Amino acid sequence: MKKYTIALIALTLVLILVSFCTLWFGENIFQTILALMPLYFAVITGLMHYGVVKSFYKDPRTFVKNFLGITVGSLFLHLCVLFIWSLTHIHTAKVFIIGFCICYAAYLAFETVALILVVRQARNDRDKQS
Repeated sequence: MKKYTIALIALTLVLILVSFCTLWFGENIFQTILALMPLYFAVITGLMHYGVVKSFYKDPRTFVKNFLGITVGSLFLHLCVLFIWSLTHIHTAKVFIIGFCICYAAYLAFETVALILVVRQARNDRDKQS
């Protein structure tokens, strides 16, 4: 879990730096909220990973059910954020949605790789014990 946390913080810092660079060198279409968006995704992704890994080690038989429930819940949360932002900030909704989708794709790929590594490690540990 320590390696995951360090990698999550590193990804978040890189995305924040990229966001601030686009804010600094870009035009006025970029907003400060785009630079802070990776923090939102870091918190949600970290909580998701913690819940999924905890359920995996607690009872591997219910892992798929818990994983799908947590994934659908986070997706619903993301869609609610997108919908509310699009309604309240109509003029900047396109830029926000593009930035949101980029962050979502980056953190989704990161979380997928992290879960694959956790499951592989657990499977290798079980094979060594047998």
